Amino acid sequence: MRVRLALRGAEKPATKSGQIRALWPEIEAALDKGQSMKTIHKWLEEEAGLRLGITSLTSYISRIRRRETATNRRDEVSVGDLVHPHAEPAPTLPSPLGSLAVRVSNRETSNPNDPLAQAMNVLSKPRLDIRKIHNDGDPEGRNLI
Repeated sequence: MRVRLALRGAEKPATKSGQIRALWPEIEAALDKGQSMKTIHKWLEEEAGLRLGITSLTSYISRIRRRETATNRRDEVSVGDLVHPHAEPAPTLPSPLGSLAVRVSNRETSNPNDPLAQAMNVLSKPRLDIRKIHNDGDPEGRNLI
């Protein structure tokens, strides 16, 4: 079985994106050395037999780069994740929801990509009062009459 898998690994990928990913180290090296996208496109057509438009090539390359940066971001430890043992906690503003703001601030520091933390942060803020924006009614309770 390993022999068959090794033989399959040596085959040319079936999709264009797979072929570009297989050649990505060479393409990246050529770009780093200053080769133009047109030159690389021409090389892929002549040498690798890969027929695609130059805009498709740039699209594939940008997808590969985005995927690499996303992978690198997940692997790196962000500065916000590190908490100094002697650091003072960040001040929290009083909120009508009480301890929710504290939980939100803790959640934000533990995982900045947590979608729930973002939602909790938004929900912990006071609601918008449309009367205050339009200066209608008496939102301050001043009894103007």
